[in-house]
Amino acid sequence: MVFSEIYSAYYNTVSIAIREAQKGTLSPDSLFRIVRESAFPESVTTIIPSLEKGKWALIKSDFTTALRFPPTMPLSELQRRWLKSICLDKRFRLFVRDEDIARIGKNLAETEPLFLGEFFFLYDKYSDGDPYDDEQYAANFRTVMESIRSGKKLSVEYECAHGRVKKFCFAPGKIEYSQKDDKFRIVSKIRSTRVTMNIARIRKCEIAENGTESAGGIVSKPCSVTLEIRDERNALERVMMAFAHFEKSCAKTSGGTYRLTVTYDASDETELVIRVLSFGPMVRAVEPEPFVRLVRERIGRQVALMEELGQTELQTAPSS
Repeated sequence: MVFSEIYSAYYNTVSIAIREAQKGTLSPDSLFRIVRESAFPESVTTIIPSLEKGKWALIKSDFTTALRFPPTMPLSELQRRWLKSICLDKRFRLFVRDEDIARIGKNLAETEPLFLGEFFFLYDKYSDGDPYDDEQYAANFRTVMESIRSGKKLSVEYECAHGRVKKFCFAPGKIEYSQKDDKFRIVSKIRSTRVTMNIARIRKCEIAENGTESAGGIVSKPCSVTLEIRDERNALERVMMAFAHFEKSCAKTSGGTYRLTVTYDASDETELVIRVLSFGPMVRAVEPEPFVRLVRERIGRQVALMEELGQTELQTAPSS
């Protein structure tokens, strides 16, 4: 892995201890406190003995140190290249201030990116994603994040269906991202109803001045569907990748097929139906019956549409 949470925690913890030793304020009690607060619960059995007994030769027995300069953790070339790639992602600017982006860009100016976005092709990703380069979109996104972090209500002018613009005032609960749609959405409650809003459809938003409000109570409604998979044309691997971010369990049956149970939120049901149908005869919905019925209805509508288009082509075809 490029960055290690475990080893980074160890390095950062020891770095704090060394700085305290350089100031002459390190003691057995303060060392225990530093390790307990900065590392993991079990780290006291590893870090403290290694420092106190001189195994790492960083802290002396009198809790001073021979190191003259504060310890630093310079990034490796691989880490710098990975960070450069992340900074080039258009979504990066939504989460980082412009001045920080400029500073990071200056520090990584001579670094080659580890990868570029065009290196990856997502076969089922829509091309009409959010306008990440739009300044108004970026400003709205940051305002939404500020509202969530501060717990303050959000006043929004939102473009609904058919171009109608409505005003809402609510406390956003969280932001979700759909890789398939390439869109960010707000999930919240309005009048006790779970509501999802596309951030790209927000025309204007600002922090409301009429106090704060908790967005608690946004409870997901878990559902599950069982699929039968014929492992032909690498179908099993493709299905597992398509449903990678869902909770799931898979088992091989005596007939040579696989049964996959996927747990999802009720609001994602339509997307689940579309994904299941995208695999054609390789994947069949087994249960529950309401989900199976949705699949059949969608197939029926598709067949009717194809027949209608076929009739139209016959009527418009030139006679011989």
